[in-house]
Amino acid sequence: MNYPPFEEILDLQYKLAEYRKQYWIEHDLFTWQWWLLLLVFIIPWVIWYKVIPKEKKAECLSYGLLLGFLASQLDEIGINSGAWAYSYQLTQLNRGLNPYNFSFIPVAYMIAYYYFPKWKHFILANVAIAILAAFITEPILTKMGIYKTFYWKSIYSFPIYILLPIIFRFLMYYILEHNKRENAT
Repeated sequence: MNYPPFEEILDLQYKLAEYRKQYWIEHDLFTWQWWLLLLVFIIPWVIWYKVIPKEKKAECLSYGLLLGFLASQLDEIGINSGAWAYSYQLTQLNRGLNPYNFSFIPVAYMIAYYYFPKWKHFILANVAIAILAAFITEPILTKMGIYKTFYWKSIYSFPIYILLPIIFRFLMYYILEHNKRENAT
């Protein structure tokens, strides 16, 4: 198989980064979509700050940051595999939708994590968030020209939006329980 040398790949990556930066400056920055993404990034954190009590902020934040990190990684996988792309970005630093990955999604799940301590209610809240995210927010982002899917469908996102918060809640509960046992001895 004939493939380009590593230096040529690096050169193409540098050019692509420059093209993306120029595109962002000339196409994204200060458009109404950019302002919307800025609000989507800021408003959930303001809500989070007001509705999560001080004594639970660290626990909820740990849970939410785990979710945000994984959402960001899954977003990169989707972008790299050609499942979707974003026509507008808040910053040009990466290709994922950071306001969604690090604000909207984790804050929604942190609020559910805090307000629904019983598993049944927590799962129902996650289903509601999954419906909102997959079947309302994603299509709205598509109509606004921010999100463009290629072979991905919202129905594929739906179970992911339900399962990930449940998995991370198990993980958080395990860590917290393990920590309690460690401190008790």
